[in-house]
Amino acid sequence: MDWWKKKKSLTVVQKQSLARGLERGAMLTEDLIECCDGKSNPIKFFSPSQIFKATENLCKSSIVSEFYDYERWYSGTLDNQRMILVKKSWRAQPSNPEGFCSEVRDIAISSMVSGHKNFMKLVGCCLETEIPFMVYYVGKKQYSRIDLVTILSWKRRMKIAEEIATALAYLHTAFSRPFLYCNMDIRNILLDEDGVAKLIDFSNCVSIPHGETFVKLGYVRGAYDYIDDDYMTTGLVSEITDAFAFGILMQKLLTGEEVFRHLYGRKDWKNLAKRKFPRWLSKSLGEERMNEIVDPKMLEKMGGVSEEERCRMEAFLILSERCIRLRGEVPKMVQVAKELKRLRKDLTSSSFSSGETQIGPAQRHF
Repeated sequence: MDWWKKKKSLTVVQKQSLARGLERGAMLTEDLIECCDGKSNPIKFFSPSQIFKATENLCKSSIVSEFYDYERWYSGTLDNQRMILVKKSWRAQPSNPEGFCSEVRDIAISSMVSGHKNFMKLVGCCLETEIPFMVYYVGKKQYSRIDLVTILSWKRRMKIAEEIATALAYLHTAFSRPFLYCNMDIRNILLDEDGVAKLIDFSNCVSIPHGETFVKLGYVRGAYDYIDDDYMTTGLVSEITDAFAFGILMQKLLTGEEVFRHLYGRKDWKNLAKRKFPRWLSKSLGEERMNEIVDPKMLEKMGGVSEEERCRMEAFLILSERCIRLRGEVPKMVQVAKELKRLRKDLTSSSFSSGETQIGPAQRHF
Protein backbone atom coordinates (compact mmCIF):
# COMPACT_ATOMS: atom_id res chain seq x y z
CA MET A 1 0.00 0.00 0.00
CA ASP A 2 3.00 2.31 0.47
CA TRP A 3 3.41 2.70 -3.26
CA TRP A 4 -0.23 3.79 -3.55
CA LYS A 5 0.20 6.41 -0.81
CA LYS A 6 3.32 7.74 -2.50
CA LYS A 7 1.55 7.88 -5.86
CA LYS A 8 -1.43 9.64 -4.31
CA SER A 9 0.85 12.12 -2.53
CA LEU A 10 2.72 12.82 -5.77
CA THR A 11 -0.56 13.40 -7.59
CA VAL A 12 -1.61 15.93 -4.94
CA VAL A 13 1.70 17.77 -5.27
CA GLN A 14 1.39 17.86 -9.05
CA LYS A 15 -2.15 19.24 -8.82
CA GLN A 16 -1.04 21.90 -6.36
CA SER A 17 1.85 22.82 -8.64
CA LEU A 18 -0.45 23.09 -11.65
CA ALA A 19 -2.98 25.18 -9.71
CA ARG A 20 -0.19 27.48 -8.56
CA GLY A 21 1.01 27.88 -12.13
CA LEU A 22 -2.48 28.68 -13.42
CA GLU A 23 -3.09 31.28 -10.71
CA ARG A 24 0.26 32.95 -11.27
CA GLY A 25 -0.14 32.72 -15.03
CA ALA A 26 -3.38 34.69 -14.73
CA MET A 27 -1.56 37.37 -12.71
CA LEU A 28 1.18 37.55 -15.31
CA THR A 29 -1.33 37.82 -18.15
CA GLU A 30 -3.03 40.73 -16.38
CA ASP A 31 0.29 42.51 -15.95
CA LEU A 32 1.24 41.87 -19.56
CA ILE A 33 -2.07 43.26 -20.77
CA GLU A 34 -1.72 46.31 -18.53
CA CYS A 35 1.82 47.00 -19.72
CA CYS A 36 0.92 46.44 -23.37
CA ASP A 37 -2.23 48.60 -23.38
CA GLY A 38 -4.68 45.75 -23.69
CA LYS A 39 -2.60 43.49 -25.92
CA SER A 40 -1.30 40.30 -24.39
CA ASN A 41 2.41 39.71 -25.00
CA PRO A 42 3.01 35.98 -25.74
CA ILE A 43 5.45 34.20 -23.44
CA LYS A 44 6.51 30.54 -23.12
CA PHE A 45 5.69 28.67 -19.91
CA PHE A 46 8.07 25.91 -18.84
CA SER A 47 7.20 23.02 -16.55
CA PRO A 48 9.36 22.25 -13.49
CA SER A 49 10.59 19.04 -15.17
CA GLN A 50 11.83 21.05 -18.18
CA ILE A 51 13.76 23.43 -15.91
CA PHE A 52 15.30 20.59 -13.89
CA LYS A 53 16.25 18.68 -17.04
CA ALA A 54 17.82 21.74 -18.65
CA THR A 55 19.95 22.50 -15.56
CA GLU A 56 20.67 18.89 -14.49
CA ASN A 57 18.42 19.29 -11.45
CA LEU A 58 19.90 22.68 -10.57
CA CYS A 59 23.23 21.03 -9.79
CA LYS A 60 26.05 23.07 -8.28
CA SER A 61 28.12 22.83 -11.44
CA SER A 62 25.39 24.68 -13.35
CA ILE A 63 25.49 27.71 -11.02
CA VAL A 64 27.12 30.64 -12.79
CA SER A 65 26.31 33.49 -10.40
CA GLU A 66 24.99 34.11 -6.90
CA PHE A 67 24.02 37.42 -5.36
CA TYR A 68 24.06 36.83 -1.60
CA ASP A 69 20.79 35.05 -0.67
CA TYR A 70 18.86 37.19 -3.11
CA GLU A 71 19.12 35.36 -6.41
CA ARG A 72 20.94 32.56 -8.20
CA TRP A 73 21.60 32.00 -11.91
CA TYR A 74 22.07 28.63 -13.59
CA SER A 75 23.31 27.70 -17.06
CA GLY A 76 21.40 25.07 -19.00
CA THR A 77 20.50 23.58 -22.35
CA LEU A 78 17.01 23.00 -23.75
CA ASP A 79 16.02 19.96 -25.81
CA ASN A 80 16.66 21.86 -29.02
CA GLN A 81 20.22 22.51 -27.77
CA ARG A 82 19.55 26.20 -27.16
CA MET A 83 21.80 27.46 -24.37
CA ILE A 84 19.97 29.34 -21.63
CA LEU A 85 20.41 31.12 -18.32
CA VAL A 86 17.84 30.43 -15.61
CA LYS A 87 17.28 32.93 -12.80
CA LYS A 88 15.83 31.96 -9.44
CA SER A 89 14.91 34.91 -7.21
CA TRP A 90 14.07 34.39 -3.54
CA ARG A 91 12.13 37.65 -3.34
CA ALA A 92 9.21 35.73 -4.95
CA GLN A 93 8.74 33.28 -2.09
CA PRO A 94 5.13 32.25 -1.28
CA SER A 95 5.42 34.12 2.04
CA ASN A 96 6.15 37.37 0.16
CA PRO A 97 3.22 38.26 -2.15
CA GLU A 98 4.71 41.70 -2.82
CA GLY A 99 7.94 40.07 -3.94
CA PHE A 100 6.06 37.84 -6.36
CA CYS A 101 4.28 40.87 -7.84
CA SER A 102 7.71 42.40 -8.43
CA GLU A 103 8.82 39.19 -10.13
CA VAL A 104 5.73 39.26 -12.36
CA ARG A 105 6.57 42.82 -13.39
CA ASP A 106 10.14 41.74 -14.17
CA ILE A 107 8.85 38.97 -16.41
CA ALA A 108 6.31 41.22 -18.13
CA ILE A 109 8.74 44.05 -18.95
CA SER A 110 11.55 41.64 -19.87
CA SER A 111 9.26 40.04 -22.44
CA MET A 112 8.52 43.45 -23.95
CA VAL A 113 12.12 44.59 -24.34
CA SER A 114 13.90 41.31 -25.08
CA GLY A 115 14.19 42.13 -28.79
CA HIS A 116 16.49 45.08 -28.04
CA LYS A 117 20.25 44.44 -28.04
CA ASN A 118 20.80 46.05 -24.64
CA PHE A 119 18.40 43.75 -22.79
CA MET A 120 18.58 40.02 -22.14
CA LYS A 121 16.41 37.89 -24.44
CA LEU A 122 13.68 36.33 -22.29
CA VAL A 123 12.50 32.93 -23.50
CA GLY A 124 9.87 32.32 -20.85
CA CYS A 125 9.31 31.39 -17.22
CA CYS A 126 8.22 28.62 -14.87
CA LEU A 127 5.50 29.59 -12.41
CA GLU A 128 4.58 26.17 -11.02
CA THR A 129 7.48 25.91 -8.57
CA GLU A 130 7.26 27.62 -5.16
CA ILE A 131 9.89 30.09 -6.31
CA PRO A 132 9.43 30.92 -10.01
CA PHE A 133 12.19 30.82 -12.63
CA MET A 134 12.96 33.18 -15.51
CA VAL A 135 14.58 31.66 -18.61
CA TYR A 136 16.84 33.66 -20.93
CA TYR A 137 18.27 32.61 -24.28
CA VAL A 138 22.01 33.28 -24.50
CA GLY A 139 23.18 31.21 -27.47
CA LYS A 140 26.83 30.27 -27.06
CA LYS A 141 27.83 33.52 -25.38
CA GLN A 142 29.15 33.90 -21.86
CA TYR A 143 28.09 36.74 -19.59
CA SER A 144 29.88 38.70 -16.87
CA ARG A 145 28.68 41.00 -14.14
CA ILE A 146 30.39 44.38 -14.04
CA ASP A 147 32.84 44.60 -11.17
CA LEU A 148 34.65 47.90 -10.66
CA VAL A 149 36.98 46.23 -8.19
CA THR A 150 38.69 44.75 -11.22
CA ILE A 151 40.08 46.83 -14.07
CA LEU A 152 37.75 47.97 -16.84
CA SER A 153 39.30 50.14 -19.52
CA TRP A 154 38.06 53.70 -20.06
CA LYS A 155 36.92 52.73 -23.53
CA ARG A 156 34.86 49.86 -22.10
CA ARG A 157 33.32 52.10 -19.43
CA MET A 158 32.23 54.70 -21.97
CA LYS A 159 30.68 51.98 -24.11
CA ILE A 160 28.75 50.60 -21.11
CA ALA A 161 27.45 54.09 -20.33
CA GLU A 162 26.28 54.66 -23.91
CA GLU A 163 24.52 51.30 -24.12
CA ILE A 164 22.74 51.64 -20.77
CA ALA A 165 21.65 55.17 -21.71
CA THR A 166 20.27 53.68 -24.94
CA ALA A 167 18.39 51.03 -22.94
CA LEU A 168 16.82 53.65 -20.65
CA ALA A 169 15.92 55.84 -23.64
CA TYR A 170 14.17 52.83 -25.18
CA LEU A 171 12.10 52.32 -22.03
CA HIS A 172 11.17 56.00 -22.03
CA THR A 173 10.21 56.32 -25.68
CA ALA A 174 9.44 52.99 -27.38
CA PHE A 175 5.99 52.43 -25.89
CA SER A 176 2.73 54.36 -25.77
CA ARG A 177 3.46 55.16 -22.13
CA PRO A 178 6.99 55.80 -20.82
CA PHE A 179 8.38 53.09 -18.54
CA LEU A 180 10.63 54.15 -15.68
CA TYR A 181 13.34 51.68 -14.71
CA CYS A 182 13.74 52.84 -11.05
CA ASN A 183 16.25 50.09 -10.27
CA MET A 184 19.67 51.33 -11.33
CA ASP A 185 22.54 49.40 -9.85
CA ILE A 186 25.84 48.49 -11.44
CA ARG A 187 25.05 44.89 -10.44
CA ASN A 188 22.01 44.98 -12.74
CA ILE A 189 24.19 45.27 -15.82
CA LEU A 190 25.58 42.19 -17.59
CA LEU A 191 28.22 42.12 -20.31
CA ASP A 192 28.27 39.48 -22.99
CA GLU A 193 31.56 38.19 -24.35
CA ASP A 194 31.44 40.83 -27.11
CA GLY A 195 31.30 43.56 -24.47
CA VAL A 196 27.64 44.48 -25.12
CA ALA A 197 25.93 45.77 -21.96
CA LYS A 198 22.55 44.31 -20.99
CA LEU A 199 20.22 45.89 -18.44
CA ILE A 200 18.33 43.39 -16.26
CA ASP A 201 15.80 43.26 -13.39
CA PHE A 202 12.65 45.29 -14.06
CA SER A 203 11.04 44.44 -10.72
CA ASN A 204 10.69 48.14 -9.80
CA CYS A 205 9.66 49.30 -13.27
CA VAL A 206 6.56 51.53 -13.43
CA SER A 207 4.71 53.25 -16.26
CA ILE A 208 3.60 56.88 -16.40
CA PRO A 209 -0.16 57.29 -17.02
CA HIS A 210 -1.27 58.90 -20.26
CA GLY A 211 -1.16 62.68 -20.05
CA GLU A 212 1.10 62.70 -16.98
CA THR A 213 4.82 63.28 -16.55
CA PHE A 214 5.26 61.54 -13.21
CA VAL A 215 3.68 58.96 -10.93
CA LYS A 216 3.51 58.90 -7.12
CA LEU A 217 4.47 55.66 -5.41
CA GLY A 218 3.75 54.61 -1.86
CA TYR A 219 7.18 53.06 -1.39
CA VAL A 220 10.88 53.57 -2.10
CA ARG A 221 12.79 50.67 -3.62
CA GLY A 222 16.21 50.21 -5.13
CA ALA A 223 19.86 50.88 -4.29
CA TYR A 224 20.00 54.11 -2.25
CA ASP A 225 23.09 55.41 -4.02
CA TYR A 226 20.99 55.92 -7.15
CA ILE A 227 17.77 57.35 -5.67
CA ASP A 228 17.08 61.07 -6.06
CA ASP A 229 15.67 63.20 -3.27
CA ASP A 230 12.19 63.62 -4.81
CA TYR A 231 11.67 59.88 -4.93
CA MET A 232 13.11 59.34 -1.46
CA THR A 233 11.10 62.07 0.28
CA THR A 234 7.82 62.22 -1.69
CA GLY A 235 7.60 58.99 -3.70
CA LEU A 236 7.40 60.97 -6.96
CA VAL A 237 9.15 59.32 -9.91
CA SER A 238 9.59 60.59 -13.46
CA GLU A 239 12.09 60.35 -16.29
CA ILE A 240 14.30 62.57 -14.14
CA THR A 241 14.45 59.73 -11.60
CA ASP A 242 16.13 57.49 -14.16
CA ALA A 243 18.36 60.33 -15.39
CA PHE A 244 19.58 60.98 -11.85
CA ALA A 245 20.34 57.30 -11.28
CA PHE A 246 22.18 57.15 -14.60
CA GLY A 247 24.25 60.20 -13.65
CA ILE A 248 25.40 58.38 -10.53
CA LEU A 249 26.24 55.32 -12.64
CA MET A 250 28.36 57.53 -14.94
CA GLN A 251 30.27 58.93 -11.99
CA LYS A 252 30.91 55.46 -10.58
CA LEU A 253 32.17 54.29 -13.97
CA LEU A 254 34.63 57.20 -14.05
CA THR A 255 35.74 57.20 -10.42
CA GLY A 256 35.27 53.62 -9.27
CA GLU A 257 33.29 52.73 -6.15
CA GLU A 258 36.08 53.49 -3.68
CA VAL A 259 36.86 56.98 -4.97
CA PHE A 260 33.14 57.70 -5.35
CA ARG A 261 32.59 56.97 -1.64
CA HIS A 262 35.61 59.00 -0.65
CA LEU A 263 34.56 62.02 -2.71
CA TYR A 264 31.04 62.06 -1.32
CA GLY A 265 32.04 61.09 2.22
CA ARG A 266 28.81 59.24 2.91
CA LYS A 267 28.56 56.65 5.63
CA ASP A 268 24.80 56.57 5.91
CA TRP A 269 23.27 57.11 2.47
CA LYS A 270 19.72 56.94 3.82
CA ASN A 271 20.34 60.14 5.82
CA LEU A 272 19.30 62.94 3.45
CA ALA A 273 21.43 65.44 5.37
CA LYS A 274 24.53 63.57 4.17
CA ARG A 275 23.48 63.37 0.52
CA LYS A 276 25.80 66.18 -0.57
CA PHE A 277 27.13 66.05 -4.11
CA PRO A 278 30.39 67.88 -4.82
CA ARG A 279 29.38 70.76 -7.07
CA TRP A 280 31.39 71.32 -10.23
CA LEU A 281 33.48 68.26 -9.57
CA SER A 282 34.52 68.40 -13.21
CA LYS A 283 36.57 71.56 -12.51
CA SER A 284 39.10 69.31 -10.81
CA LEU A 285 39.78 67.65 -14.15
CA GLY A 286 40.38 71.05 -15.72
CA GLU A 287 42.73 71.90 -12.87
CA GLU A 288 44.66 68.70 -13.63
CA ARG A 289 43.69 67.02 -10.36
CA MET A 290 42.58 63.95 -12.27
CA ASN A 291 44.32 61.53 -9.91
CA GLU A 292 41.91 62.64 -7.16
CA ILE A 293 38.83 61.79 -9.21
CA VAL A 294 39.45 59.10 -11.81
CA ASP A 295 39.64 55.44 -10.79
CA PRO A 296 43.38 54.98 -10.05
CA LYS A 297 43.35 51.37 -11.28
CA MET A 298 42.03 52.54 -14.63
CA LEU A 299 44.60 55.35 -14.84
CA GLU A 300 47.39 52.90 -14.12
CA LYS A 301 46.18 50.60 -16.87
CA MET A 302 46.01 53.50 -19.33
CA GLY A 303 49.65 54.39 -18.58
CA GLY A 304 48.97 58.06 -19.11
CA VAL A 305 46.12 60.22 -20.38
CA SER A 306 46.25 62.37 -23.48
CA GLU A 307 44.74 65.84 -23.60
CA GLU A 308 41.98 64.47 -25.81
CA GLU A 309 41.10 61.77 -23.27
CA ARG A 310 41.19 64.30 -20.43
CA CYS A 311 38.70 66.47 -22.32
CA ARG A 312 36.55 63.40 -22.94
CA MET A 313 36.54 62.55 -19.23
CA GLU A 314 35.65 66.15 -18.39
CA ALA A 315 32.74 66.15 -20.85
CA PHE A 316 31.61 62.77 -19.47
CA LEU A 317 31.62 64.15 -15.92
CA ILE A 318 29.84 67.36 -16.94
CA LEU A 319 27.08 65.29 -18.55
CA SER A 320 26.73 63.24 -15.36
CA GLU A 321 26.41 66.48 -13.37
CA ARG A 322 23.58 67.60 -15.63
CA CYS A 323 21.82 64.30 -15.02
CA ILE A 324 21.99 64.77 -11.24
CA ARG A 325 20.71 68.37 -11.45
CA LEU A 326 23.96 70.22 -10.84
CA ARG A 327 23.99 71.99 -14.22
CA GLY A 328 20.65 73.40 -15.28
CA GLU A 329 17.94 71.41 -17.00
CA VAL A 330 18.13 67.64 -16.77
CA PRO A 331 18.54 66.16 -20.28
CA LYS A 332 16.30 63.43 -21.69
CA MET A 333 17.89 59.99 -21.87
CA VAL A 334 17.66 60.10 -25.68
CA GLN A 335 19.87 63.20 -25.59
CA VAL A 336 22.25 61.58 -23.12
CA ALA A 337 22.63 58.49 -25.32
CA LYS A 338 23.33 60.62 -28.40
CA GLU A 339 25.89 62.72 -26.57
CA LEU A 340 27.70 59.66 -25.24
CA LYS A 341 27.79 58.15 -28.71
CA ARG A 342 29.34 61.33 -30.08
CA LEU A 343 31.85 61.47 -27.24
CA ARG A 344 33.01 57.95 -28.01
CA LYS A 345 33.34 58.47 -31.76
CA ASP A 346 34.54 61.91 -32.69
CA LEU A 347 35.47 64.05 -29.70
CA THR A 348 38.62 66.13 -30.17
CA SER A 349 40.39 68.14 -27.50
CA SER A 350 39.29 71.39 -29.16
CA SER A 351 35.62 70.39 -29.22
CA PHE A 352 35.21 70.99 -25.51
CA SER A 353 37.68 73.73 -24.79
CA SER A 354 34.87 75.69 -23.14
CA GLY A 355 34.13 72.83 -20.73
CA GLU A 356 30.48 72.56 -21.76
CA THR A 357 28.69 69.77 -23.58
CA GLN A 358 26.61 70.42 -26.66
CA ILE A 359 23.39 69.51 -24.93
CA GLY A 360 24.08 72.16 -22.32
CA PRO A 361 39.21 43.62 -19.22
CA ALA A 362 38.53 41.81 -16.49
CA GLN A 363 35.17 40.96 -14.96
CA ARG A 364 33.99 38.19 -12.71
CA HIS A 365 32.50 35.46 -14.87
CA PHE A 366 28.74 35.59 -14.59
